[in-house]
Amino acid sequence: MIRRIFVAALLVLTAACATVPPPAQPARFKILQINDVYKIEGLESGNTGGLARVRTLREHLESDGTPVLVLHGGDALYPSVMSKYLDARPMVDVMNLLDGDAAKEDARLIVTFGNHEFDNKDAKILLARLNESAFQWVSTNVRWCNPNCDQRFPKQTDLLTIDLDGLRVGLFGAIYPLQKSYVKSTDVIASARDAVAALRGEGARVVIAITHQDMPDDEKLMQQVPGIDLIVGGHDHLYMQQQVNGKWITKADADAKSAIVYDITIPPGAAIRTTPLRIALDTSIPKDAEVDARVQQWLGELSVKLGGNQTIGRTENLLEGVEPVIRGRESALGNLLTDAAREHMQTDVAVLNGGSVRINDNIVPGPITTYDMEGIFYYTNTLVAFRVTGQQLLDMLRNSVSRVDAGDGRFLQVSGLSFAYHPRGGSFVVNAEDVNIGGKPLDVSASYTVASLDYLYTNGSDDGYTLFAAATRPPKVNESLEADFRKTVEAYLKAKGTVDTEIEGRIVRE
Repeated sequence: MIRRIFVAALLVLTAACATVPPPAQPARFKILQINDVYKIEGLESGNTGGLARVRTLREHLESDGTPVLVLHGGDALYPSVMSKYLDARPMVDVMNLLDGDAAKEDARLIVTFGNHEFDNKDAKILLARLNESAFQWVSTNVRWCNPNCDQRFPKQTDLLTIDLDGLRVGLFGAIYPLQKSYVKSTDVIASARDAVAALRGEGARVVIAITHQDMPDDEKLMQQVPGIDLIVGGHDHLYMQQQVNGKWITKADADAKSAIVYDITIPPGAAIRTTPLRIALDTSIPKDAEVDARVQQWLGELSVKLGGNQTIGRTENLLEGVEPVIRGRESALGNLLTDAAREHMQTDVAVLNGGSVRINDNIVPGPITTYDMEGIFYYTNTLVAFRVTGQQLLDMLRNSVSRVDAGDGRFLQVSGLSFAYHPRGGSFVVNAEDVNIGGKPLDVSASYTVASLDYLYTNGSDDGYTLFAAATRPPKVNESLEADFRKTVEAYLKAKGTVDTEIEGRIVRE
């Protein structure tokens, strides 16, 4: 039974669909957009998101006979606990079911590459998953280095044209420039110009870019490449929409917490008419039974692989690990993790970059399990400690909030300190007088010890923490205490039994 909130949203769609200006019949199709899906089962014990609800929504959109394109903005395979232990097989297997027939080639499901598609260093794993895909991968600027970076991956095409009831739609994919052991991607703008020219040359009436890059780069793409009608984007993880020159750029929430639906009409001789509609994929939308059954099978296989879903400890309060929280404001989960790090490393302060916490889910009051640990500690990290001045610590906090509204992974969860930040001139500022260390005002000339992760210590300059560049990296302290972060937190939980960590006002947005 679909609850009223879902019905109301779909009535908006239906009303929009019903407006057909006489006397000429406009061309019409729909788009169902998702991106950055790491948990096929959804979030919060399956109560939010998940691919079974995507299947339900797709089936509803198709029910009036209008063609529907399902477009995925990348990060379809990794990083995922399932993919880590099951080599991304569940992701492809369940996506193959999104048209209701796993054995049939789904010509209307199109996926672009995200940066995490290439996480597994064994290229054979990626090649196997691509060959198993009963759908199309499209990317105009990605090449397989085998050994030269001049080959397409299996199932990859640079461009795609699809005829939808007489309307030719052209699509291309693109990802920001990167190079890893067996993949290289080239300049997005140059590749896009060539792609648009080729698609228009093939008679495409509509050109859609499926991208995996930051929103500002998508805006630049729309500004600099004429001929793109719509950008379906990924990589940012949070719902966003923007118009550039009257044309839409959209991103859905990660893990199919939401989907974006377009109903597009194209009157003869006129520009496309459409407005994106965000659909929350919550309990108002039932799960497709067949897809959900397959998801449950894979969850069972994962549990076996993990040796069972053991209880590590318990929590009295909600531990929020969803990305809008862990990357945007104080979180009880962030407080718990940084408290454990500070206690173990015996420092004044502990900081943890939100991007290092990959669970993108909330742990509800009750057991904290092995599966939760796998999500939180998807990557292996070592706790380290170092010494900084008060000014350097202040600079770190300023960088932490510099992209807070973009859901950037540089945002810091903290222990041993509290601070407030303020909007100013389109950015955010942290003043020295708004920072307290151990209950005392920050002294910019004083020295403080900080616990964090080895990743931030060695790679933090990539996220704007210039302090961690090789030439300026601060000296380590307490090196004899360095330890695996996950093992440290698990020991902390077992010692406590039940934790009562909560929101305390450590981070305040004013």
